[in-house]
Amino acid sequence: MIEQDFRDHILRIQLDGYTVLPNLLTGEECDEARQQLDRLATEAECQPGASVGGLNNLFNKARVFERIYQLTDLLRVLRYFLGEDAVLSGAYGSIRLPGAKAGGLHSDGSQTGHNRALSEADNGRRITSHVLGLNVIFCISDFTQTNGATHFIPGSFQYDSFRPPPPPIPGLVIAEATRGSALVFNYNTWHGASENRGQENRYAILSPWRRQWLRPENELSRIVDPEVLERAGENGKKVFGISALPPYLEAWQWDRPTGGPKPGWEHLRRG
Repeated sequence: MIEQDFRDHILRIQLDGYTVLPNLLTGEECDEARQQLDRLATEAECQPGASVGGLNNLFNKARVFERIYQLTDLLRVLRYFLGEDAVLSGAYGSIRLPGAKAGGLHSDGSQTGHNRALSEADNGRRITSHVLGLNVIFCISDFTQTNGATHFIPGSFQYDSFRPPPPPIPGLVIAEATRGSALVFNYNTWHGASENRGQENRYAILSPWRRQWLRPENELSRIVDPEVLERAGENGKKVFGISALPPYLEAWQWDRPTGGPKPGWEHLRRG
């Protein structure tokens, strides 16, 4: 990504609350991701109550899904807003079938705490002064006006209300993008899936990110498979929050980069 393109994407997020990063995944990677999502969805349907869980923690379920935190251009944008130690908060699959109705407009982050009132002093308002989290939607299919692509209210990340205004909402737009692209948006931006009026499934991967010190949607440091973490290298310690784990020993006994006891104190490691 050239410098001017990077600055343009940053400005779009600052003004509208979202941007589209093109050509992050190849056509072959999108084909593989689609096949894997279909496989996981079929397996989940065979297990009572597992239809949602089967599409969670994708990085553990196929090598192609490990790409979501290996993309230099994407990480550059995420870390501009969230810091070099930004943490992946989840990895989910989304398949919207033909005829699927539009989802309700919402903002993200209610599970992690920063997008809900935490004290009386908050007066029922959400934090809008700065970016605490970003969501990334990888377009495994083309996102079009008719197939269930994500719609946004540009600039809505600045509203401190937890509820979007009642419809019809002026300025609502559907974000169109070619497959392999990624929508990157402020958690606070009002958004939702539009109606799929097409004849084919719409595929996507959802991967929220947060600041290092915020509670994640899932504690990925305890979920990630060891071989997946090893393939992620040094970068994986940041991505999966290993370096964000709170110490349960004295500071001089704790190695923050590895998220565990220093050599010599391994016998105190938990789990």
